[in-house]
Amino acid sequence: MDTTKSHIKIYNFPPDAAEDFEFDYDVQGAKEGYSDILTELVPQLPHWGEIGWMEIEDYEYNPHGHTLHFTLNTKWEAPLRWLQQASSDTTYFENKLITMATIQKDETVVSGVAIMDGEVLQNKVLWDASSEEISKYYNDDEEDYDLDTLDNQMWDAIGKFVNVCEQFYLERDYKND
Repeated sequence: MDTTKSHIKIYNFPPDAAEDFEFDYDVQGAKEGYSDILTELVPQLPHWGEIGWMEIEDYEYNPHGHTLHFTLNTKWEAPLRWLQQASSDTTYFENKLITMATIQKDETVVSGVAIMDGEVLQNKVLWDASSEEISKYYNDDEEDYDLDTLDNQMWDAIGKFVNVCEQFYLERDYKND
């Protein structure tokens, strides 16, 4: 089943906090694609917003960059309300920048969100295309349309958004090419 994928990155997460987080939550299940971590982080389903179904696909901690990474699958919508609630209710995420890049399941829209302590700092469409345009990338008869090009367009937009958020909210000095 095709899903909408949301790639979440939580910044300034030191190794000792990650170790405690991994002890307190079902991270091993999350690494293997099943877990109750989503309901552990936000137990009250009304705080999930309009999301009827969501599952974790991946979890990873990057000790060199001090970042946590989640990939979440939903039917259509990005889990914005869930992320807001997790960022404000979970002490591990307190005062932490969280970015979320979402690729809609039909690949027509890529959106970006930046959140800190439950406050939405950024929420914007990063890239979009019509269904007709996307279908050309999947049609072998369309020689000018390559799936790698489509992926690069989406991920370049995500990369620019993340760089801007890092520069602005973390005061990092990166080039935004």
